[in-house]
Amino acid sequence: MNMYSVNQEAYILLATIYGGILIGFIFDLYKVVRGIFHPKKFATNLQDIIFWTIITLVAFYILIFSNHGDLRFYNFLGFMLGVGLYQYLLSKPIVKTLLLIIRVLKQVIVDLIQLIIYPCRVGICLLGVPYDYCKKKTKPVYYKSKRIIALPGRMLRDTKRTIKNYFKKK
Repeated sequence: MNMYSVNQEAYILLATIYGGILIGFIFDLYKVVRGIFHPKKFATNLQDIIFWTIITLVAFYILIFSNHGDLRFYNFLGFMLGVGLYQYLLSKPIVKTLLLIIRVLKQVIVDLIQLIIYPCRVGICLLGVPYDYCKKKTKPVYYKSKRIIALPGRMLRDTKRTIKNYFKKK
């Protein structure tokens, strides 16, 4: 069992409080991501596993870094105090800031996509003008040619119908 001085114990407590603040921030990130994507049950379970794995790694790293992995009551107290301080003092402004950043990034991405797509739209429009002109000019010819091509089939059907009606009457 290692004996620590009061300075070392205070450092360990402050490190675990910092770890609790970091865990609170990670939890807020997790809440924001879940609020944006609204995952289904499987994705929620997967996200929970990832969240708890990250939290465990953070706590493990803090404990290893600060006091070589020795567990003391004040380690847990420090983590709980850090999370509580974070939730009480920092959570709301940080969540608002994260949501603002996400909104701004979303708008920037939408604007970039529109900027990239715009030349394509102009090109399609420029190609569409001759197409619409040609379509308008060839439409009467198209329908006339369609009627002429369908004429032998129509004549055959009409002939069959006439013959059928002729023999039906007698």
